[in-house]
Amino acid sequence: MRFLSSLPLIFMVGLSLYAIWDLKINEYTPPVPTDQLAEKSPEIEAVMVAHREALRTDMSSNVLPQIEQSLKAITEEYGEASPEHNQALIETALMLNANARGDLAEEYMAKAVEVSREVYGTDHRETALNLNDLANLNTDALNQAYSEEAIGYLREAFEIRSKILPDDHPERLANEVNLADQLFLEWQAKGTKEDISALNEAGSLLSHVLAVYEAQGENANKADKIAVGLLFARVSFYRDDYETAAEYFSDRLAPVVPETDPSIYMVFTNSYAEYIVSLKKLGRDEEAEKMRSGIMAYLQGDEPAGDVEPAVAGVVQDTPLPAPDPKAASGAAEVSSEPEQSEPGENEQEAARAPTTVDTPEE
Repeated sequence: MRFLSSLPLIFMVGLSLYAIWDLKINEYTPPVPTDQLAEKSPEIEAVMVAHREALRTDMSSNVLPQIEQSLKAITEEYGEASPEHNQALIETALMLNANARGDLAEEYMAKAVEVSREVYGTDHRETALNLNDLANLNTDALNQAYSEEAIGYLREAFEIRSKILPDDHPERLANEVNLADQLFLEWQAKGTKEDISALNEAGSLLSHVLAVYEAQGENANKADKIAVGLLFARVSFYRDDYETAAEYFSDRLAPVVPETDPSIYMVFTNSYAEYIVSLKKLGRDEEAEKMRSGIMAYLQGDEPAGDVEPAVAGVVQDTPLPAPDPKAASGAAEVSSEPEQSEPGENEQEAARAPTTVDTPEE
């Protein structure tokens, strides 16, 4: 009887030991470490090259079935949940997008995300990379600047990268900028002055990126510093932080001098308006008007009257200054006054797998 009364306890202990053994035996190890990217398969690359050439010359109804046949053959040989299938889906998505078929590209990248989760795991650099590009393809397919889906993808990618990559890793920094840009655009579309939580989150992300750039010193990409600083200035402006906005606008926008291409002033119209309003809010009316009149003179082909502050331009409209347009494109989308402008995070696949350059922090 004493033995029978002990059976439940023996059963529970045995079940616990089995669960521990099963967990240990079946513990999943991804094909490559979580903070690394998988090497491309030359065989898959060779298959996709032929389709890439076909798409360049003939975007007919025949090409897509051929791509599908190749994908089917790859899954039959390597398996549905395989690095090779993941690579094939990524390359299909990117080459379709490059040939103006973003509607189809998003579908294939979404499949790549699911395969990546299965092959590499949720918290893996490969999965984050695919999520980042899925966000970009999503907004392209919708033909709009931002989307709630893209914000969700970027959030997930950033959560992954925050766990596995160092603070100064280029992919993590680009992810922060992309997410901040999407949050800013979302607030511009439907936010209010009473609820600036999206702006606060964007500002926090951009502050971290700018701090990393500051720590990198001369090694930081100059064009990226300008683009991110300009977006931070615009976010600060709509948070009513006019001091910060004025500081970053003055450091990033083209000066009012004869050598500056007047078209720059047109491209940055809203940023200039926001900068001048910031100056006026800070009580620097004379400086603001000098800049406004200076830019107007250069746009009209006249020499500006008197000395013009060599900081930044004004707006193209005459006085009184119009209110900045909160629906305008964000700073990250604008063209820098520098000759070279990078687009951090936009379809990262090729850049992420390229060899590290002297201007890029070591991965």
